[in-house]
Amino acid sequence: MLIKNGNVIIFENDDVKVKNLDVRIKGSKIEEIANNLLPEEGEKVIDATNKVVMPGLINTHAHIAMSIFRGTFEGSDLYTWLSEKIWPIEAKLTEEQVYDASMLSIIEMISTGTTCVNDHYFFSKKIREALEESKMRAVITRVLMDSDGEETSNSRIQEFVDLYETRDDNNELITYTVSPHGLYTCSDKLLETSRELAIKYNLPIHTHFLESISEIEDIKRLHGDTAAKVLKKYFDGIHTILAHGVKLKDEDLEILKDMDCGIAHNPISNFRLGCKIADITKYTNYGINVALGTDGQGSGNNLDMFETMKIAGLAQGGIHENEERIGSKDIIKMATINGAKLLGLEDKIGSIEVGKKADIIIVDISPKLDNIKMLPNNDVISNLVYNTEGNSVDTSIINGEILMESRKINFVDTEKIISKFAK
Repeated sequence: MLIKNGNVIIFENDDVKVKNLDVRIKGSKIEEIANNLLPEEGEKVIDATNKVVMPGLINTHAHIAMSIFRGTFEGSDLYTWLSEKIWPIEAKLTEEQVYDASMLSIIEMISTGTTCVNDHYFFSKKIREALEESKMRAVITRVLMDSDGEETSNSRIQEFVDLYETRDDNNELITYTVSPHGLYTCSDKLLETSRELAIKYNLPIHTHFLESISEIEDIKRLHGDTAAKVLKKYFDGIHTILAHGVKLKDEDLEILKDMDCGIAHNPISNFRLGCKIADITKYTNYGINVALGTDGQGSGNNLDMFETMKIAGLAQGGIHENEERIGSKDIIKMATINGAKLLGLEDKIGSIEVGKKADIIIVDISPKLDNIKMLPNNDVISNLVYNTEGNSVDTSIINGEILMESRKINFVDTEKIISKFAK
């Protein structure tokens, strides 16, 4: 296909620019980016006049089957929310409920501009089934923990091994992580097992990390050392995705900056659970890669990455009074190329470049009532971060296939899923 006349978001020399360009896609890849490209025979042409053409958004930490928890249990702290509210209900979920809830989230992501998600849940084969049917790009796992006993832990380890060893090697849209739930819910033995699995299968680690103040002492009590030192002990030399990182001190950052790791920042979830907010401006100054995530809808409310971008940017102003802090260009990179780097996929996705996979979204910025918040559009990049909603996404392309065009989703029976959850 050929995308014509778009305002294309391009990364150049560590800068973010908007250029009027055409983008040609051949198969699953971007083949050409230039001015005034002429359609070839049989080529589908998409007119992107008054639209932004940008890399698909990358959600680096989510629990996509948690759509069923949207709008529940307001006012809880993290530990109460997990142990008294969420975990008891999750223990009763069926595979089919997880499949349906995952499909609802997939629809939400495709329709709001997310083209890749890093999931962290269970009943993972049913999640994979939903992802395969919808043609969504994702990184998946089977979460590991043993705070509730060794027998259940062994079962979870076997489920992960079975998930990974039954993968379809021909499906390049789905990759995997080894995912101990958190340092406060995993023993030394399980962390060592997680390390061994990551090395055996050459996979990244994905774990919750210092999301709340309670974790600091719990980790020290369980493992006999600080969280950062425990992390280094078990996962040094392994690419590690750290969800949250709200409570990082300078001494922690000194350790993390020399490790192969990065932060999946989830500002909305952290605000809602009363965890305060991560100082991602400081983290980036330490040279630590920061990307964005939504968490599950039970705490993050929704999977709209445009909303996450806005809150992530605004929150830094609440931390850094009259000080230099990250801006809208930094936020755009966190939602795209930084996310790709955090997931180990930067050679494939995260930017609009020749040779990369065609994971692209087209955002409507035309002057009309639905876009009244964007007028006048003095700064396209700032408007994308602070004044755009997921519903402004007109078209979503993943791996060169159109999953949504003119707000109509392909491959998924959206009405069936929406009707089921309305009931």
